[in-house]
Amino acid sequence: MSTSLSIRGGRLFIEECDATALAERFGTPLFAVSLNHVRANLQRIKQAFTQRWSFGPVRILCAFKAAPLLALRRILSEEGSGCDVFGPGELEGAIRGGEQPSLISVNGDITAGAIVRRGIERGARIGIDSPREANLCVEEAKALARRARLMVRVKPFLADLALNSDFLPSMEIRELTQVIKYGIPTSELLPMVRQLSQSEDIELIGVHAHMGRHSKYPEVWQAWAHHCVELIDQVRQQFPGWSPQIINLGGGFPSESDRDTDVAVQGYAGATLEKFASVITTTLESTLRKFGFNPEGVTLELEPGRSLHTDTAIHLATVKNCKAEQLHRPRRWAEMDTSEVFLGIGGLNDSPPFDFIIANKADHPSDGERDLVGMTCNAELLFSQVATPNLVPGDVVALLNTGAYIEPMAANFNSLPRPGTVLVQGNDADWAKRPERVEEVFARDTEPYFFANPEKGATCND
Repeated sequence: MSTSLSIRGGRLFIEECDATALAERFGTPLFAVSLNHVRANLQRIKQAFTQRWSFGPVRILCAFKAAPLLALRRILSEEGSGCDVFGPGELEGAIRGGEQPSLISVNGDITAGAIVRRGIERGARIGIDSPREANLCVEEAKALARRARLMVRVKPFLADLALNSDFLPSMEIRELTQVIKYGIPTSELLPMVRQLSQSEDIELIGVHAHMGRHSKYPEVWQAWAHHCVELIDQVRQQFPGWSPQIINLGGGFPSESDRDTDVAVQGYAGATLEKFASVITTTLESTLRKFGFNPEGVTLELEPGRSLHTDTAIHLATVKNCKAEQLHRPRRWAEMDTSEVFLGIGGLNDSPPFDFIIANKADHPSDGERDLVGMTCNAELLFSQVATPNLVPGDVVALLNTGAYIEPMAANFNSLPRPGTVLVQGNDADWAKRPERVEEVFARDTEPYFFANPEKGATCND
């Protein structure tokens, strides 16, 4: 159980708030995020790397996509975090969340001029993923008469690493990191850099290499840092005299609970965050020196998402109905007012996708096994034959470790409005994102003109 949770008098608390009381006050389904836990996680990540990288600044660019709440983003900005954004929507979120433009890194989905233009105008830096994006940045910078600050996203090849990925256990990490789409193919990177070196409209400030949550073994990160510097050396060969101001090694560190629903392999002993930080910084320094780079003044950047947010939130649902079969296949079910479509998971689970606590009966003994199911017309088998206390309508179920990549995956299947999120600080709680309303589910729907005017209007062939 995470550090922001406790059980008092048989009831679950998040910080100083009774989880059942939150469910009653705000309604369910509901996400609840501990702000003090987010702050503590951010400080721990920054401290782990700052203590071990003494050559230059350490910058934490929290991944907006993991927990895209403007109020939460504002807290992270106030704490000094930068922001990694993907595409125009997240760029808007970072701006509205009060982030300093110089600490915004614009990545992904930048094949349209508008996002590049806005990023340059705001003073954000642009991470490029292909030669076409590089050309677009040069064009927009020239049109604005402003130099664009660029990072190139590279694809280190982990040649000697023969470990399989926790995401996809059937593939080796060195293969998956090459075949997956992100990153500039190395065969295109070098001629692109040679061309950029001739441009007066851009400043190549560094290199970005994001791997993701493939493993908890430190040797993976050792290989990642080493081969990233190898590519930095190849970039320098195409750009004489160049040296990176910034090296961004991305995110992918496991959450403290290691209970992320998108990771297939969990539960094995791995390195601590502090061990990752030690391996990464030691390897980075030694490899930079090996290739003749001076690490002094180099900014080290990290982009935590799951490691920052996963264990900071719970999802609350209320039991609405209970039923039992006594004849053909004896079984019991408790139907909750949440759904697989709010949780980003499939609804046929052999093993529970989340840890859970019955919030108002946290110390009650089990009375046997039952299925905990969701409310849509899907199978909704969220928890198959799990031990619980006796459940009745009105009981509150808390799903743990729902802080990263869960709420943003919520969908409107069965035309259900999506849940809201409250932020908890001490004994206070308030909405950060209110629940969606039914009318908002249909707000984008419209009728084609030809419903009312079948004889008017242009055809598809005009």
